[in-house]
Amino acid sequence: MKKLGIFIIGILISSLSYSQQSEDDSKKLENIVYESLKKDNNLKMERITTGGNLSSCELDFNYVYRDYRSQSGKPVIVSGSFSLMYFKNKNILYSFKIVPSVLNIKTKKFNYIKPEYSDIFVFGNGLSKFQKTEFNCDPVGKCVGYPDPNLKITELITSQGPFDGEIKFSFTKGGMDNSFYLSSILPKVESEKVRREFNNCISELLNIVVNDIKTTSK
Repeated sequence: MKKLGIFIIGILISSLSYSQQSEDDSKKLENIVYESLKKDNNLKMERITTGGNLSSCELDFNYVYRDYRSQSGKPVIVSGSFSLMYFKNKNILYSFKIVPSVLNIKTKKFNYIKPEYSDIFVFGNGLSKFQKTEFNCDPVGKCVGYPDPNLKITELITSQGPFDGEIKFSFTKGGMDNSFYLSSILPKVESEKVRREFNNCISELLNIVVNDIKTTSK
């Protein structure tokens, strides 16, 4: 985010000072920044190890859009992740992290906003019914945890094709939801590759769980 802040300040310095800008100038500048930010849309899969052993499969996302529902069309960056974690002799746990930030051209800053509502949907099924924990993310955002002792979430995720999730969130209580699919962030071929890697990582982690169960039951 710091790099983005430096980029924005660079644009502002190279143009008129804000006090000299008309409303049209401000909108043009906002458009320039938005078009540049869109190039940073990203979806990537991370394999996380503990003691050399796979312990987490993490799908990180960064999505930029313009919010006309509650932010007067300002550019918004939504970053976060969806992860599966497992540590030996413990249940597997899914986690969802969402950290939205809204660009304010006047102050040359991104303002972090904790969403009033957020959820991730898999094949039309919201995961909030599985939620057991919720806590604030760093710097500001929302993180939730979904224990999966009976593998109901895992079964849902792996039931068809490369994993895809629909992120839904709202900045205001009772406000209209914003939403986007993880599959929409990157071009189709690249997106499918990343999401299939996530499925493969989950399968690998589940094999570790099965082997641990077999070992402890002996």
